[in-house]
Amino acid sequence: MENKKKEYGYLQFPLCLLMETYKPDIESGLRLILRYGIMYYATKLKYNLTDVARQLIYSYKRQKDILQDDVIKRIMKAEDELSQTLNLLVFDDELIFDSKTGKFSPEGLPLDNMLKFMESDPELKSGAILNYQLHLCTSDDHLGIRIASNDDLIQTYNRALQIQKTFEDKFGPDAMPYCKDSMLFEFIKNQKDIDLFRAYIGIKSMLGRRNFISSNKPAILSRMIGCKSKAAFDYYTSNKYNKDKNLLPTVAKYSKRYHMDKLLLTLAERKYIMFLSKEKVSVIYLSKYMEPEELGNLVKETKGRQNIKQRIKDVAVSLKKMT
Repeated sequence: MENKKKEYGYLQFPLCLLMETYKPDIESGLRLILRYGIMYYATKLKYNLTDVARQLIYSYKRQKDILQDDVIKRIMKAEDELSQTLNLLVFDDELIFDSKTGKFSPEGLPLDNMLKFMESDPELKSGAILNYQLHLCTSDDHLGIRIASNDDLIQTYNRALQIQKTFEDKFGPDAMPYCKDSMLFEFIKNQKDIDLFRAYIGIKSMLGRRNFISSNKPAILSRMIGCKSKAAFDYYTSNKYNKDKNLLPTVAKYSKRYHMDKLLLTLAERKYIMFLSKEKVSVIYLSKYMEPEELGNLVKETKGRQNIKQRIKDVAVSLKKMT
């Protein structure tokens, strides 16, 4: 799987999958996140069945290495058993592909037959829809990512879903951060800075779509190991519960002020995020990347609005006492 077009494209995934990047094979954990994000993106895309049928015929004739095995078997069985008796399918290359250029010829497609066949087989229909969504999702109009095999992607996604379910059964709905697909490929190729990715995603999971938030270093550390809450953090790092030894070196390192400060500064220098903090105060203001002066102005404006709101409330209370 490789990225062919990186100008845009955001992938969303549960925060708990970050824990998979702490296992010895970091790349496997990152690709788990990538494939979850691709599938999550794909299944949100709208479709119409005519386009689904058109793509299914093309995939069956020219992309069997990508198309799901179950879908291929269902069509092959239909070709063997049904096409002669029910005339449901007609897969004549001369009709589907231009005889001179070899290019796909939509005018010759047996769409009506394929649509009837899809309606007769719900499992095939659902597989065809997913094939179309994955094709659309990975096209240059969307993510611009090449998939080697739908089945491999589906298998990895289902494994990620199980990890998410196990986590959410204990701690409730997980945070769902997002990042550019190009960022995932960047860290797959360069894993030495993986802590930057982990911290960035942890902070993004707190920010959501807000301009900025106030937080603290323990919360950042918890999020960067994939734990959305103190309860989750304690569960995965405490001897009392289900301690994950892979997480402990990171917890030990970034519990120290020097290392966490350096990490935040590096994130800001590389224009991933911006942060502001006061000496001897645990509160940190965090935002997507912007100039520090801009973040400072946002904080001041928000504080000003809150002060006015509180003053109005206080005066209203005093007037009520007078009555």
